[in-house]
Amino acid sequence: MPFKKLKPLLKDILEHHNITEATPFQKKAIPKIKSGANVWAVAPDGSGKTTAIIISTLQKLKDYEEHDNPRVIIFVKDKAAALELEAKFEPYIKHMNLTSYSVYDEQLVQAQKDIIYEGVDIVIGTARRINKLYLMNGINLNDMTTVIIEDANFLPRIDFAKDIVRISEAFEKCQYVVFSNVYDEKLKLLKNSFMYNGVLVQE
Repeated sequence: MPFKKLKPLLKDILEHHNITEATPFQKKAIPKIKSGANVWAVAPDGSGKTTAIIISTLQKLKDYEEHDNPRVIIFVKDKAAALELEAKFEPYIKHMNLTSYSVYDEQLVQAQKDIIYEGVDIVIGTARRINKLYLMNGINLNDMTTVIIEDANFLPRIDFAKDIVRISEAFEKCQYVVFSNVYDEKLKLLKNSFMYNGVLVQE
């Protein structure tokens, strides 16, 4: 690990995109995430955090499941971040019989509910909109395996205090992975709730 022990198809897709060697951060973070531990993944921009999110997510997901409920939720800071991350997943999942969908406040919530109901493996979105969908029974979280927070330092503080923590209370057993540039006071709000046993991986 990290690359030579990946699924053959995922490894082939990485090679097709000229990604053949892990960054120092990825060498530390991906094995820890693969182990199933809750992980604080802290590194500066340019260290390969986004690719680590994609690799870790797709390595864990089976290409086919009998249920249609989301298995991974990724919290992002805003609409632009949601659309950008969804676009970065697309070259990978189109070859893997997996689906992703981004949700954010500017969309009609009923349209989001309908798409998620049809079956989505990976939901990428803002904490406020994911929480609203959850409270409206618009997203079934019974099959969740992983919750990821991208760029945690940049999320609005209220999302930590209310929306993300509330969603975390819905899971009896789930892996949490928090990506950030620095380990700061804001992240301690998560440590005191559901990340108290998280493993710190830092570049």
